[in-house]
Amino acid sequence: MNRCNFCFEFKLSNFYASIFCCDKLDGVKGTKLVELTRHRFEGVYIQGFNTEAIFGLQHVVEALKITLEALKRGIVVAKRPELDLLLRISCTTQISKAISHAGIKSGKGACFVLFSNNKRNLIEARDHALQSLDEYDSHKPIGDASARIRLATRLGFKSGSYFLKNDSDFLKYLIERAALITK
Repeated sequence: MNRCNFCFEFKLSNFYASIFCCDKLDGVKGTKLVELTRHRFEGVYIQGFNTEAIFGLQHVVEALKITLEALKRGIVVAKRPELDLLLRISCTTQISKAISHAGIKSGKGACFVLFSNNKRNLIEARDHALQSLDEYDSHKPIGDASARIRLATRLGFKSGSYFLKNDSDFLKYLIERAALITK
């Protein structure tokens, strides 16, 4: 049984968004959920992430803000906005590296981000996704010291680096890197 353990909804600009995370998701099931949602719910974007690639909820929300602004301006770095978000969360311009680092992994936690400018379609897609993932409660992903060190190491920081000492500064760094991703 999969356990979905966080669901958060909000509005950014003209878009509605929903984020939910699940414990130890079967990677195949997560990938199929993304593909089915993209196919079944027109106008709803969905992207799944390995929770180990995320430094808390604010990391996702801020990266999504950047993606939505890029979409509004017509400057997304990928053909699809959900891939733009994946690239920004991963701090890379290479889709294969982004999938390798932040894509859904079998046996790991998964975080799903859905967004649409149609609230009804978003709610229907979210409800369908949550039903396919069994149950959820109100626990959210946390950006903590171990997550900070894991992500900083992947980004090439040396131990003792300034960004490894403070969660707030590390989050700002991740968001700045996400904003700097360009074609």
